[in-house]
Amino acid sequence: MFGGYFQHKKDIGRKRLERQQRIEKLKDYNTPITADERELLNESVEEVVGKVKAGTLSPQKILQAYGKRALQAQADTNCITEVLIQDAEDRIYLDTVPTDGPLAGFPVSLKDTHHVKGFDSTIGYTANAFKPASEDSPIVRLLRDAGAVPFVKTNVPYTMLSFECYNDLWGITENPHVQGYAAGGSTGGEACLLAYGGSRIGVGTDVAGSVRLPAHFSGCYALKCSTGRFPKIGNTTSMAGQEGIPAVYSPMARTLGDLSYFLKAVISMKPWNYDYTVNPMPWKEDTTLPKKAKVGVIYNDGVVTPSPACRRALDQTVDALRAKGHDVVTFDAPDPLRALRIASQLLVSDACKVALRKQRSGENNDWGVARFVAAARLPRWMKRVYAWYLENIKGDHVWATLVRDWNEKTITERWDLVAEREGYKAEFFDAWKRSGIDFLITVPNATPAFPHYGLYESVSSCGYTFMFNLLDYAAGVLPVTKVDKALDAVDAKFKPSNRVEAGAYHNYDAVKMHGLPVGVQVVAGRLEEEKALLAMELVEKALNDAGNKYELLNE
Repeated sequence: MFGGYFQHKKDIGRKRLERQQRIEKLKDYNTPITADERELLNESVEEVVGKVKAGTLSPQKILQAYGKRALQAQADTNCITEVLIQDAEDRIYLDTVPTDGPLAGFPVSLKDTHHVKGFDSTIGYTANAFKPASEDSPIVRLLRDAGAVPFVKTNVPYTMLSFECYNDLWGITENPHVQGYAAGGSTGGEACLLAYGGSRIGVGTDVAGSVRLPAHFSGCYALKCSTGRFPKIGNTTSMAGQEGIPAVYSPMARTLGDLSYFLKAVISMKPWNYDYTVNPMPWKEDTTLPKKAKVGVIYNDGVVTPSPACRRALDQTVDALRAKGHDVVTFDAPDPLRALRIASQLLVSDACKVALRKQRSGENNDWGVARFVAAARLPRWMKRVYAWYLENIKGDHVWATLVRDWNEKTITERWDLVAEREGYKAEFFDAWKRSGIDFLITVPNATPAFPHYGLYESVSSCGYTFMFNLLDYAAGVLPVTKVDKALDAVDAKFKPSNRVEAGAYHNYDAVKMHGLPVGVQVVAGRLEEEKALLAMELVEKALNDAGNKYELLNE
């Protein structure tokens, strides 16, 4: 036990020193950004790739600009884990970067889960330190073949089951807008880097909102793909074998145009030739939306009322769409509480035994995750009694529903949950068809970013994203506005109706949150990524035309 503790502490020091030494050796990257580099940083991926193909811009110059900005982001927010810049520079020097592919010469950042040959994929566990990958994962090979240049890996929360971003090994990643607040999770370091401008395209993973929630918290763009649309195998995970709610690898970007271009570029590379789990589905060029679309809105999931800031962003979106003549209607989703119960219990049906089996003596878990692990391991009879008390004495049906069977599952219980999952998916599918909507919008979360360790209170407030993992629908997030202390205060008459809602509002303070990004979530059907992106474009154009253009950080 003590040996594990001392090795844990030793590896923290060694890994952080390794990162710092790699940064210090990059002398040309630790200099001010030039005017030309600043101009380059504000050009789209498509524009830059076009210049590389035309021979008017070198991959080295692009790497120099993004490397400088990324190191600035690291200094301000602590968002980077592995620094791959020297390796990227060597590959460019050796002329091994294709300049005829759809991502010719463009730097790409990667969530720490990705296997890059010669580098660790620690995902915050010191037990994974100093165990470099022997080869690139399929998605990294695909990106290299497309001409992309992997140049940094980014931070995640311990266990990757959190909407925050910290671990003992790498520390806390700051929100790029307001210090002291979370960047989101689990793809928090990636979202932070993109929002800061230290990268323009990146890859994350999503199992309960893990690319969408960070995009909402940090102020960038993300699209959660359906399973089978984006490569995922050959990388590191904290929950190997977990299939109740499958995790998906998905694209993230600094702008919506870059997000669309990036996903199309990946699919143009025929990812099914790299990863057997990918469906052989070419890009659907003929995807369209009606000129006057019918848009469904989930205003409230019946679990947590959206905070004033998030409701304002949703209302702005609805108003902008209606101003363009689109038909916006309330969508009555089948019992969202049931979806949250099924999804949450399937995801951690092992009570986090797999996610925590590499935990060393003295190694800290995420506070919020540690809380629900402790609850899952309490005696079942105790939770049944507590749930009866909540339901019948306190009148809290929501909290009672979630805690009643919050425990490690038997195989029979897990199969029952899978059957419930499939039943819910069929019910939601029918509701969507009956409504006749073209796509759906809702908030990505009930609140904007919360302060560090805030998940301890709001750990169960994840239904607005988690629902679409259960359904396996394509769902994206785009930034809409920022918290305004003068507009977004909680009404003095508001009282939380259940324990989940109380936890979500525990850290909500519009004054302290002033300036934090607030996004909106846009949802299409399963394997309808092209339609989801078109819907996001439609939404963003409507917002821009209404005078609600979101200003990117460091633009």
